[in-house]
Amino acid sequence: MTELSRDEYRGCDATALAALVRQREVSAEGLLDLAIGEIERLDGALNAVVERGFDQARAECARLAGRDMAGMPFAGVPFLAKDINVDIAGLRTTHACRFFEGVAPAVEDSALVRCWREAGLVVIGRTNTPEFATEFVCEPELYGATLNPWDMTRTPGGSSGGAAAAVAAGMVPMAHASDSGGSIRVPAACCGVFGFKPSGGVIASGSRLGPLVGGLNVDHVVSWSVRDCEGMLAATAGPEEGAAVIWADPRTGPSELSRPLNIGVVAASPAGVLPEPEIVTRLGETRQLLEAMGHRTVDWAWPEDVDAVDCAQVIWAAEMALVIESRAAELGREPGPEELGLVVRWAWETVRGQSAVDVVRARARMVTIRRRMVQAMAGVDLLMLPVIAEPPIASGLLAELACQDIGAWEARAARFAPYTEVFNVTGQPAMSVPMYQGAGNLPLAIQFAGPVGSDRMLLSLARALEEARPWGGRRPVL
Repeated sequence: MTELSRDEYRGCDATALAALVRQREVSAEGLLDLAIGEIERLDGALNAVVERGFDQARAECARLAGRDMAGMPFAGVPFLAKDINVDIAGLRTTHACRFFEGVAPAVEDSALVRCWREAGLVVIGRTNTPEFATEFVCEPELYGATLNPWDMTRTPGGSSGGAAAAVAAGMVPMAHASDSGGSIRVPAACCGVFGFKPSGGVIASGSRLGPLVGGLNVDHVVSWSVRDCEGMLAATAGPEEGAAVIWADPRTGPSELSRPLNIGVVAASPAGVLPEPEIVTRLGETRQLLEAMGHRTVDWAWPEDVDAVDCAQVIWAAEMALVIESRAAELGREPGPEELGLVVRWAWETVRGQSAVDVVRARARMVTIRRRMVQAMAGVDLLMLPVIAEPPIASGLLAELACQDIGAWEARAARFAPYTEVFNVTGQPAMSVPMYQGAGNLPLAIQFAGPVGSDRMLLSLARALEEARPWGGRRPVL
């Protein structure tokens, strides 16, 4: 076997690395050593990896070495999991919350993690997230802030900020991420990697609670390449155990675009927020590119009253309270004043004033929004819009506002990332495509969304855009 250099490792996507392992040209343990080296070299500055499972990973590499890896699309590829939603045998799930700081390591893998292992992935640790994945930044009190590899004064976005920073920095080529309101797409946009949120219900979370956040959440990955994202979708798509509704399998259907698309373009958010001028300019450039590729673009407008923030907050706050109460029952006490961060404590106290009727009302509101979006998109195949309204914001900005006034924190967060949550409420697939470098050499991404079940169409477009404007060679200098 040969040994890859550090630069060769960082320049490969997961699909390419796995091919080398299957062909016995490199070993899984050799890739693990390279990943560990990058984490140890970079993470002191970035703070993306909050738990290291290197010994377990080495044992997994030894097991893989004795197996037939022919059917494993990601044989031997090092992989990081977000510290929320899924349990990994031997590692803790803390939700980045002090109240869970002493939680015991999991004794078994979640269903989704078992899918990862069957695909050949080697889980090597867990990545940072804001407490209970509640913010579009990544600054939990338990672990401290993760920084953006492109500019370490700025946020990598959230809530999958640790995952996006780790992939952008080259620690691993792909990492687990989850999205309840934009938490794959926002950090992907901030860090210049590819982030795809599949249709609701396509991927089983494997959580003990079943479908998370009332179905708003989807677990998937952030990656450098579109093909890695597609490979993970193929490896993990399937119904939640006990699911009452099963969506069409996104692995079926044509793999290439069979016809020109009709794409609706909108710059404003559902709440009327407008992006900074450079983002508007890049939307225009992308529109020209799409038309040169043979597609048709049309101006599009949001239907009335589809801002989804309020109803989504009711749902996620109720579920967060359930997880906290489960921990309280385990410990025989409620969380102390220092064991919940400011935002989570605000949500925890708010949800205690809610009733079952409030939750049902929020779900009914979600149905209304879904119906309005289906009607509004009847004349287009896909939507094109921003991911965020401005470049990645300064690290610590939202935390400082939360200390002063929760209302100011809420308003500033909504100004930063007002474009993503609606697609969680509707269950529509959506993706952040890292097409540009903007001012200050910061990544600038464009978002695309389609009807429920149009996952293959979106990914086919993503591959065409990746070919037209390759982004894989753009890496931060670290």
